[in-house]
Amino acid sequence: MSVATVRRTGLTCLSLVVIALLVVLARVTASAPPPASTLEACINPGNGNMRLVGPGTACHTNETRVSWNVEGPVGPTGPTGPTGPQGADAGGPPFVWVCTPGNLDYSNNGNAEVSIFNGGSAPATLSTHFLAKNGANVSGGVIPTSNPVATYPGETGTNTVSLASRNTLILPFLLGGGTRATDNTMMASVEVTSDQPIVVGMQMANGPLNAVPCNALPR
Repeated sequence: MSVATVRRTGLTCLSLVVIALLVVLARVTASAPPPASTLEACINPGNGNMRLVGPGTACHTNETRVSWNVEGPVGPTGPTGPTGPQGADAGGPPFVWVCTPGNLDYSNNGNAEVSIFNGGSAPATLSTHFLAKNGANVSGGVIPTSNPVATYPGETGTNTVSLASRNTLILPFLLGGGTRATDNTMMASVEVTSDQPIVVGMQMANGPLNAVPCNALPR
């Protein structure tokens, strides 16, 4: 018999032994009883010795049998813990910008404009609301003392407009004449809401050109 034949025969026998062992282990594992839910023991009160026993094992005459559950009973619900600190905002939409003051008292219908730049990578769905001092949306309303009569731009109700990525929406309008604190038809601030990151700027002209502060609302 050649050496190669002997080696092949040896490897074959080894493989059969391994397979047989795996089958035996699988059977033993499958037939193994589930872990006990109760522990039992015999205690010798004279010397304090304790030995664990199975359910069918009797204790000696000088021993006392005891048993206990492996898992104890569920305890009562504990008190509610203190409220944790508020997590950091993820910085997602809506993105809200506000420009104020949006009007100058007794401005006598000077020119003004709001510029909105979409810095997102997708078209922005946005709304521009021209707000009176009491929060009323006066977009679409008549600009006080305008002659000829003009209306504020922007969206009414839940209407929105779309602005392509990296595009700028320019909204020209006239400044109303009057006093913001007493006229709830006169625009006091501009609010722009978008689902994409935006930058908003505003300027007005009543004699000299005036830049108006526009800021993203803190989250």
